[in-house]
Amino acid sequence: MTREIYLPRDENTRNALFGIELLDAVTLDRVSEGVTVTADGLHARKPVRNASGLFAWFREDFSRLQKVTIDPGFLPYEKIELQPAQLQIPVTVVELTPRLDYPFAAGITGLRGLLIEERVVPRVPVRNADVRLRWLDDTSMWRDAATELRTGPKGDFVAFLRLSPAEVPDLDADEAVTVRLHARRGASERESADLKLPQGRIADPSTFAQGPDALIFAWDELQP
Repeated sequence: MTREIYLPRDENTRNALFGIELLDAVTLDRVSEGVTVTADGLHARKPVRNASGLFAWFREDFSRLQKVTIDPGFLPYEKIELQPAQLQIPVTVVELTPRLDYPFAAGITGLRGLLIEERVVPRVPVRNADVRLRWLDDTSMWRDAATELRTGPKGDFVAFLRLSPAEVPDLDADEAVTVRLHARRGASERESADLKLPQGRIADPSTFAQGPDALIFAWDELQP
């Protein structure tokens, strides 16, 4: 997600080349502590962090930029690399993807899952695939979750719903939300069968009532 944000008009920010705002993808709170942001190719690899928590670079030759790396350190987010074409001027807003160990608060609906090529042993993970949940609303329309996430080195991922007050899911008799996993790698997109998630909880393979295999998704079983 990106949105345009104007930096305060002071002597430093008037000369800013660009800035980066980091948000927690679950809560949308700003993240500025405990994370390292670097820009390879610029004279000043590390940015200035202003009082509001934005990271910014000043008086730099943008054409020299190779990539921006966001390293969350011990924070429960995935590491991110941005190419110059992905940056917005004056500010790029980056939603930090939660890792499997992210401490979800009560009230968030989602799942921790695994995406593999097929159900054979040994399992071959589908790495760096873009995944998101689709959910059924109270008018029987399928909606895309606001946040797209990415599978890790083992094909592991966490996907969740961040619903606004106006977005109402269709609940079954057990108060479960009907979802589908949507996965994309390259130009290929596929989707799972319907899955019932307990509302307001993150389903985990070790505790999921429908069994751990329900949260293991095989690419060759997903529908185009």
